[in-house]
This record gives sequence, C-alpha cells and structure tokens, in this order.
Amino acid sequence: MKKRIITLAAASLVLPAVSFGAGYALFQGSAAGIANAAGSASKGGEPGSMYYNPATVVELPGTQVQIGIAEVLPAASVRTVNPYSGAVIKSNADSRLWSIPSAFVTHQINDSFWFAMGMYSRFGLGAELPQDWPGRYANYKSMITALDFAPNLVWKVNDNLSLSAGIAFRYFDIELAQKIDAAGMVGLRNYQDPSYSPYDVDQNLQACEWGLGFDLGLRYKPCDSVYLGLAYHSRVKFDIDDGDAKWTKPAAVQAIAPTFFNSTGVNCANRNPDEVVFSASWDATDRLTVGAGVIYTHWAIFDSFDLSFDSDMVPGVSEVSSKKDWHDAWRFMLGAEYKLSETLRIRGSYTYDGSPLNSTTLDYLVPGDNRHIFAVGFGRDFGAWTIDMSYFYELVCDMDVNGMAGTGVFDGEFLDADAHCLAVSVTRRF
Repeated sequence: MKKRIITLAAASLVLPAVSFGAGYALFQGSAAGIANAAGSASKGGEPGSMYYNPATVVELPGTQVQIGIAEVLPAASVRTVNPYSGAVIKSNADSRLWSIPSAFVTHQINDSFWFAMGMYSRFGLGAELPQDWPGRYANYKSMITALDFAPNLVWKVNDNLSLSAGIAFRYFDIELAQKIDAAGMVGLRNYQDPSYSPYDVDQNLQACEWGLGFDLGLRYKPCDSVYLGLAYHSRVKFDIDDGDAKWTKPAAVQAIAPTFFNSTGVNCANRNPDEVVFSASWDATDRLTVGAGVIYTHWAIFDSFDLSFDSDMVPGVSEVSSKKDWHDAWRFMLGAEYKLSETLRIRGSYTYDGSPLNSTTLDYLVPGDNRHIFAVGFGRDFGAWTIDMSYFYELVCDMDVNGMAGTGVFDGEFLDADAHCLAVSVTRRF
C-alpha cells in the first residue's frame, strides 16, 4: 500500500492540461508583439517590445505608457482507454477565457539612457477538467501564475548599438488538485479504475513564492535598414517552504484511516527556465519591414518535481518525486509589418513552437505536441495615442500517450487542441 501511495502522489505532480505555449511558456507580451514578435525583438517601436528585448526602447522618445490585455480561449480533449474494460472515453477540458494583462513604462533620461519598466507574464498555465474524468487520479485542476515586475536601464552606446540590463522580480503561484483512489489502494476494487468510486480522496496543493532573475539585451544596426536583436532572460528559482497540502476524505475513509491524508504544510523547489531571443528585421522598402527570429528555452532544467511534507501524508511517507526529463525547445518566428499610411500599420506572422515533452515521461501536463501559430494585427495612431490590436490562432498537433501503470495516466491521445487569442494595447506618449 505504501508503494502505491508514493507512486500516486508522484503522479499527481503534473501541471495543467491546457497551456498557451509549448511547455508552460507564454508569449503574449503586447498586441503588436503577438502579431510580429520577430520585429518587436529587433526593431522595436513600442513600449511592449521590452518584453522580448529591452534594448529596443531606444527608438522611443520622451515618456511612453502602455497597458494591454490578451484574452485566450483554449480547447483540448484527451482520449483515454480504460485498462480494465478497454472502453475508450473522450474528455474535454472545461472551456474558459483566460486573461493575460501587461503594462509598460519607458522614459528617455537623456540622449544616451532610457529607463524601462514592465509588468507581464512569461510563464503560466491553467486547466480544470471534470472531477470524475478518467485521468482524475493524475490531475483534474492545475493553475500556474507567474508575474514579473522588471525595471531595466538601457544605454544607447552610439547610433548603431544599444545595451540593456535589468532585474526581474517574479511572483509564482501554483495550485494542483487530483483524486486519490482510496478504495483501490486497499484492494476493494481495481486500482485506479476510471469508473466512479464514492471513496475518492480529494487532494489540493497550493503554494506561492517570490523569485529573482535578470534580463540582458542588445540591439545592433549594421546599417540603416537592418536591425539585429539579442536578449537573455535568466532562469528563476523558487524555494517554497510554506505551501499547503489539504486532503478531503469521505467519512468512511476517515473512520478507517484517520492518520492518512491529514492537511499539512508542503515544501518544494521549482525553476522557470532561461530563454535566449535572437531576431533580425529588414526595412525592405519605406513601407515594408520583414523579420525572422528564434527563441531558445532551456527546458532541460525541468528534470523532476519534488515535494516534501511537514508531516507524513501517510505513515512513513513525507517526500515524493515526479520525473519529467524535458528537453530544450525552439520557437521559430517569421513576421512582417506594412505601413498603409503614416498612422496605420498592418502586421502578420507565422510561428512554429517546438514541444519540450519527453515521450518516456509523458503525462497530462500539456494537451499536445508542437504548435503552429498564425497571427494578424494592426496599429493606428491618434495623435499622442496608439491602439494596437491582434488575433492569433494556435493549432496544437495531436500526440499519443503511453500509459504508465500506477500513475493514473492511461493509453490514449491528446487531440483537438487549439486556442484563439484577441489582444489589445493602448499607448500614450508624453
């Protein structure tokens, strides 16, 4: 029984089933950046470009303030095969609109220095599946929120080169919930049978912490029409020592096993990966700018996820570990911007987002494999004001899932996963 409990607890350490980028990365920094991230990371042109590369804000005179929001509507399904009956069941993640806000301030101190401040999210996930879905013994609810507060100092070395450096204060919040098959653990039924059981124990883990990272940026113009951008966003480690682990037990389970699954504190460590951004843009004509870029994310640091409880979750069990062994991932971007007039610009892009998942440790972490993202948008000036809007459609490739005995993960498939996003940003120049 103790072995089953350890295996079950480790399997529960998965994150949400719906995400907006491969792994649990986000790229919704601003409306203009969503429509043309390659141009934003190299040429810049708006306060939100600091999301990819703060060194680009040297294109912004005076003081500028931008606020924005991206509304994302994801969808995903999981097809599972009951290991005991062979029945095939298709489950859909609950439909929900997710909001990703952002805010930026840039200020030109003098001809050589700028100050830039951003509030945004680089990582996040969210999903809530029915509590009786077949994979409930792995997870049914998972939420991650990561919010950065990032001040940067930018130095315009000369007309061709600019450099930036800054600090990222990141708030990280995580909630994981799943069921525990108490009846199956004591042999009253098939272990982790997806069918209904009145003896399921509900487990909820919650934790939050602050972490510290840094950002570095470079923007270089080898000639008047070419822009090169390079940025590094460091990994951020969180040592969480005051989380909460709560279990809700049916009366029968409480009567038989009063010393099992009693609420306690939980400790864990988590590291958000570092990212390298490289981009190039070219003013092909006075009106047309084209660009390409790549983002490398060091997901290999996500090798496992470990928990330590302040008191035993069951007698003799106070630590659990879940192996992940993700690999590094690449995001490739192509984009263009065209000036219809001095006050109106249109944008479009295609992005291929590679998955970091390891097929040998695959769970219900994300609902699919690699992603294809198609985006369009526009920007319109109204005197000292600018409004940017964009839309993207994200298509997630289907992916087979190989079941792992004792983990609540069954043979099946991630399928029908996609996402729609509508974003708007408003900028005021002073």
